[in-house]
Amino acid sequence: MNEYQKSKLNRVKRGQKRAVYDVEKINTILDAGFIGFVSFTYEGKAISLPMAYGRKDNKVYLHSSQANRMLLSLLEVGQMSMTVMHLDALVLARSGLHHSVNYRSATLFGSVKKIEKPKEKEAALYCFMEYMMKGRWDGVRPMKPEELERTLVVEIVKVN
Repeated sequence: MNEYQKSKLNRVKRGQKRAVYDVEKINTILDAGFIGFVSFTYEGKAISLPMAYGRKDNKVYLHSSQANRMLLSLLEVGQMSMTVMHLDALVLARSGLHHSVNYRSATLFGSVKKIEKPKEKEAALYCFMEYMMKGRWDGVRPMKPEELERTLVVEIVKVN
């Protein structure tokens, strides 16, 4: 079994018996959706924003405009974290104190790299689009060079 190494950063403290570090199981959580909450710091303030992502192997791709403050901030720091969560059920009880939710989540930690070469950028965008909707890439026109130039693409290598 291939597992992420436990560390002070990723170790689950409450509900430890429900936590998994198995790479395949975490990838299953990632593959069940395509929206993650990316955390970053901007002008000294902590911010978390939803962002669509694509995944291939051990890499996650994000994209936006070249001026996107979140991606630029991630590139400046070189590290990131992103949480993906799927709500499975509401747990309703007779007492409000005992209400809860059942969910699956994965928090990723990784290094961030800007993809600059047009062929690599297009391959990452292909991965991103196919991850969201299989077969969609073939249904859209080819990207124009100026569109590729205006798009900021980052690659996150998971290091959990």
